[in-house]
Amino acid sequence: MKETMTPPAQTSGIKKLNLSGIARSAEKPGKEYPVLPDPSGDVAHLVEAITEHSRQVEALEGALNVEKAELTAMAKQFYFEACRGKTTIPSSVSAKAGTTEVLVTFQNRYKGAPDDEALSRIAGEDTARYFRQSFELRINGDEIPEAEAETLIEEIQALFARHNATSALTAKAIIKPTKEFHTARHTAFAPDQNLEIDRIVPVIAMVKTKLGKGGE
Repeated sequence: MKETMTPPAQTSGIKKLNLSGIARSAEKPGKEYPVLPDPSGDVAHLVEAITEHSRQVEALEGALNVEKAELTAMAKQFYFEACRGKTTIPSSVSAKAGTTEVLVTFQNRYKGAPDDEALSRIAGEDTARYFRQSFELRINGDEIPEAEAETLIEEIQALFARHNATSALTAKAIIKPTKEFHTARHTAFAPDQNLEIDRIVPVIAMVKTKLGKGGE
């Protein structure tokens, strides 16, 4: 019996890197929170008002997003037809209602696709010319042992320099509290001191109206 050989799948020629070994962020478990006292009922009143207003805002935002999506779809069809064969491309399409005008802008920024299979069927031989694999590697400096950080940074800089890729390496330095500070601040500093510190390095706080699993 002859074995049937499956022909190799056609590739687009896009060079890809294997990024499967990069660690993924672990999901945080649910937590319990201390309840803000409400002897006067003011907290409950604010919670109800915030929740109701948030619902109203979300409803408006939902309707607005639908309307924007419909207008964008109309503008895209016109945009591709109007720009066909041109090399000087306008950044936007104007949409008017009398003297009222909105612009539908098309930026040179694109969402990515998980693979190139669908693109290859459309672009064919031009796939590798107009599309490429994009990736971004991030390093969490907080997870690097402090004693090793400087050496590691020097080695990374040297590595990128050897590959003529120093422009791809960027850094942003900030002053931020240690991991222990968030808990230790309540015993190490008085409330008024914590308020002063918060003016310099504010704790990130937000009001959430959509609570997922575990209250997160």
